[in-house]
Amino acid sequence: MKSINKVFCTIVLFITITFSVCAQISIDPSDDFYELVQEWEIRGLVRDLPPMRPYPVNNIQEILQNVIKRGNEEDVKTAIEYWQKITGKAWNINVSGKAVGNLSKTDGDKEFEKLFILSPNLNGDFFLYKDLISIGYKLGITARTKENEGTFLPYAINSGYDARQDAVDAGPFYAYIDINNGVAIGNRDIFVQAGINRTGYGSFFGDGIALNETDYHSANVAISFLKEKWSYVQQYSAIGATTSYDGTGLAPDKFMAFHAFEYRFSKHFSVAYYENIIYGNRFDLSYFLPVPYMAAQGIGGNKDNLQMGLTFKIKPFDSLEWVTDVLVDDIEVDKLIKLDADGKNRFALKTGIFYAPNSFCSLVNFNYTAITPYTYSHWEYDGPNTGSISSGIYNYQNYTNNGVHIGSPYEPNSDIFSFNIRFRPVKNFKLNFETSFMRHANIVESDSDSEAIRYLLASPGTYATDGTIHTHSMYAGGSDGEHVKTAWEQLNFLNQDTKMYVIKAGLSAEYTFPKFKMGLLSLNMGYTFEYIRNKGVDANMYPGQGSKLTDNGDGTFTLGSSTYTQAELVRHFKDIWKANLYDVVNNYFTIGMSFTF
Repeated sequence: MKSINKVFCTIVLFITITFSVCAQISIDPSDDFYELVQEWEIRGLVRDLPPMRPYPVNNIQEILQNVIKRGNEEDVKTAIEYWQKITGKAWNINVSGKAVGNLSKTDGDKEFEKLFILSPNLNGDFFLYKDLISIGYKLGITARTKENEGTFLPYAINSGYDARQDAVDAGPFYAYIDINNGVAIGNRDIFVQAGINRTGYGSFFGDGIALNETDYHSANVAISFLKEKWSYVQQYSAIGATTSYDGTGLAPDKFMAFHAFEYRFSKHFSVAYYENIIYGNRFDLSYFLPVPYMAAQGIGGNKDNLQMGLTFKIKPFDSLEWVTDVLVDDIEVDKLIKLDADGKNRFALKTGIFYAPNSFCSLVNFNYTAITPYTYSHWEYDGPNTGSISSGIYNYQNYTNNGVHIGSPYEPNSDIFSFNIRFRPVKNFKLNFETSFMRHANIVESDSDSEAIRYLLASPGTYATDGTIHTHSMYAGGSDGEHVKTAWEQLNFLNQDTKMYVIKAGLSAEYTFPKFKMGLLSLNMGYTFEYIRNKGVDANMYPGQGSKLTDNGDGTFTLGSSTYTQAELVRHFKDIWKANLYDVVNNYFTIGMSFTF
């Protein structure tokens, strides 16, 4: 396989150097175009948008036509430029690259690291058969120096590249195939999309709690219906399974189904209901059907991972919008009826205000997110009829794709306050400022001593106790496993003694020069400050000791040459966990360019 990759990488590099590249808008939901669409929609220039990003070329053209009819002079110029992009050449060549540095300071020690990334690609959008079929594609590679990219990403920020496996070793670089594509068939009202790409849903770009466009790409097929008062989308995706313990490795046969129905009562108010379900190791026709997944999963014994959500949009007037999104993973209705929230209530809530003034300040957004413990998490047994959990088992049910969060990039048992403001002071110049404050705690700190001992006695690599999406609320046992009592009976949302705090503030700028004969040049740069207090909260508190730990049967335990009571042993490991916490300041610098021939 690596020899094939090497030949492919060589061909793409040759094409890039030899020929004289345009954005593949219909397959990249993170393209700047979708930020513009959000601003236009809030201002009332466009309505009835497709429920899922990215959009087919037909719908992109309709959006641009509406902006040209209703927008101001700058809106019209921008819309015409995008129209020229998608109706121009069917192929383009783009070369983009960036240099990233991180100056970090820990306990007085400073360290500077740097990373270089080069991404040449062939891309484009075009029609076939008189606007019936549209195709978008990006065929390229990503080459980066051999440092760990995660070192250069602030907390809870995902990589922007779909290039992770089977690298070609090219001197100081690792080179990866980086491909996305999509085909749309239909008209503006009813269409089917299929391809390998990222997808996004909802108003919170890059930070949605249901489908987040910064997740790793997947193989998707979706059908959308778009009417004046309502819309419906159903998507089926093949995603990557990783190990249950820490999200490493990669295996096939993990699937996700998602559908959403939105009804617009008026231009000022709409409600959407959505469901998604994650499962694996089998084909299930019921999730292809436009039926409630809650009922469909009952056919197989309610063994799959189901979430449901509601989104409310309130627009009191053009330029102002309030959006609230609630995703429910599990909920104890009987307790809530009694106004008792202290129970197995696993949900994510995101609410925010968007203001899009018609000025050089194009968007202001303030939002709040809360993710309760164990949300997005799910356990995986050795088989459908056993309650055993083995080390190294792959998880076909948690809310990840290739180890990346499908929903919010933040871990369970967190809340986040975020503020973002975008400026477009002059043509072709974009300035973005964002800041956030996050709290996160490890839910395992709330476990009783008897629960903690279960983790310690397990084989290494069986149970994660880091409080992340990999931390289960079930033990092995019996035919259906055994509940972690505190997880099943208590909420424990951010009431732990030890918390991690993350403060971030970033400024980024991008300028696109006027088009000249050879092509189009864009330059970008950015700086992000990050302070993390108590880094390491998301490390394993009670790592499995296996044969190294002996239960003496009299209430004492032997580890190495030492004997402990249950409480002493639990405190011993908790003290080690706390001793490894530290504070760190990161300064991320980015400078990049993109040239389209």
